Amino acid sequence: MTPLMTHACRVSRLTPWLLAASIALSAGCSTRPTALAAAAPDAIYSGGDILTMAGATPQYAEALAIGGGRILAVGSRAEVMKLAGPGTRQFNLQGQTLMPGFIDAHGHLVYATHSMLDADLMGVKNIPELLERLKKHAAETPAGERIVGMGYRAEQMTENRHPTREELDTVSSTRPIGISDGSGHHGVMNTVLMNELKLSAATPDPEGGFYTRKPGSRELAGHAAETAWMAALATRAPLSAEQTRKGLKRAVSLWVENGITTASEMGLGLSADDIQIAQRIIDEQLMPIDLVMFAKYAESERIIDAAYQIQKSRLPAGTDTASALLSTRPDLDRRYINRLRLAGVKFWLDGSIDTAFMSQPFTKNPPGVTTKDYKGQRVDPQDQLVAALDKYWKSHRQIAAHAIGDEANEQLLKAIEGAIAKQGMTDARPIFQHAQFLRPDQITRVKAVGGTPSMTAGGLQAMGDYVSMLVGPERIGWTGAAASLQKQGINWTLNTDWPAGVSPSLLFAAWNVVNRVTKSGGVFVPSERVSAYDAMRSLTINGAWQYKEEQNKGTLEVGKLADLVILDRNPLKVDPMAIKDIKVMQTIKEGSAVYTRMPDGPKFGF
Repeated sequence: MTPLMTHACRVSRLTPWLLAASIALSAGCSTRPTALAAAAPDAIYSGGDILTMAGATPQYAEALAIGGGRILAVGSRAEVMKLAGPGTRQFNLQGQTLMPGFIDAHGHLVYATHSMLDADLMGVKNIPELLERLKKHAAETPAGERIVGMGYRAEQMTENRHPTREELDTVSSTRPIGISDGSGHHGVMNTVLMNELKLSAATPDPEGGFYTRKPGSRELAGHAAETAWMAALATRAPLSAEQTRKGLKRAVSLWVENGITTASEMGLGLSADDIQIAQRIIDEQLMPIDLVMFAKYAESERIIDAAYQIQKSRLPAGTDTASALLSTRPDLDRRYINRLRLAGVKFWLDGSIDTAFMSQPFTKNPPGVTTKDYKGQRVDPQDQLVAALDKYWKSHRQIAAHAIGDEANEQLLKAIEGAIAKQGMTDARPIFQHAQFLRPDQITRVKAVGGTPSMTAGGLQAMGDYVSMLVGPERIGWTGAAASLQKQGINWTLNTDWPAGVSPSLLFAAWNVVNRVTKSGGVFVPSERVSAYDAMRSLTINGAWQYKEEQNKGTLEVGKLADLVILDRNPLKVDPMAIKDIKVMQTIKEGSAVYTRMPDGPKFGF
């Protein structure tokens, strides 16, 4: 009897026929339950590694049966095959690896609906290349529409700075242009867009953000950061229905190609039309995978009210809408409406690596920053964070906060500790998004408050050397401290932060925390490396737990959703440096393939 089968005997929250299935596969159960006669599996998988993720150490099964969108049986091939019926499909993995579908604990799929329509500025080596890409995109952008791009990194370009408004004016002096850097926290506007937004030398820096000004004057240089840039982003015209469908299809294709069965939007409200996009996704059933959304706090009341009205319109007359909004069930999560769920509220306590809110000054300032003793940038006010925690601490709404610098994480810790002092401990699972710089004393406190960090680890390889330069040797050990979190028994996850991250691949993120190799070839804080198995847990069961969906997702166990991914190799058995090269062969959502890789490249199956 395997440990997994032992666990199956203890499952109690299943429909009768699922419970019968779990009992039948336990030791001493030799008869096939009659309740399964009308519910034989739709499919059985065998012939490769089936990595269940159900435990602190790796556990494998020989076969897995699914039906009705759920897992019906996991265990030996001989026992699982006894459940097969005439219509059961047999899938031979041919040596490939089956495991739970990946959960992206922090992404921006709704925002990507916009960015997938924009100029791709990722990897530009210098400003002339950036301008050429923009010109090409401008030629394809309909007249009257803003020219938009995203993805450049100032610190990775030859000039080591953001472009200027005058440089963007060479692309067009008659049409508005706005481009975001790769983090999404910085951007540059041309003169036309600045005039449209009535920005001038007299415009003050907003709270939580700033405009870069030309040396020796108040004249705006074109660059804006944090709330100053977010305000400009929010003025973009809403997408049409056709644009929404096109951008969403491109975005979802990228997520499923990377094995993700649960995506996220960690900032609903960043664009002015996000509610309309979400409404269209629901009405037209455009989402083939689950999407967990956290509302930008500044827009949260409007978004929560919209979610309430959407839910109410889909409930039978006389239903207690408030209770329905918060209801959960272990075998079917009714919080989702056509695969969308509003889970909580998100704050921004700082911004990018360049604006990380630190307790002590940067060792070396980021490009373009001349402030003496620069400590980064605080964004959302502390009193708003405290008020939100007071309001939601004992509700089913989770609080998530973008916190990169140690001082940003300190502000979140203080607010949570204050809520506990006033209301007592609860299973709130507050999410420390990014948690790039966590001091050892803060990690202990994160555990004490029941916090759960989510790290955008894909940046370790791309930006590790740069981060080392910014913060110096004394603080570099705090960076992406996965092993320290693991040792403390804290639930932690990895995420893509796409399109603001370095890569849409969670396997690449896992490769980073397992190896921690930088561009220069050095190892970035080797003591914080983790095992491949712990990295895989961060993409599966840890993510499910972080979203309060562990009853439904994250492991291959009887009764859970048949959210699966098939990989060409086992991440636990390859050389650790090869993890990033593993290919996703198929992504399966509730038993249906939403992506299948073909020999000549990706093919999207929805």
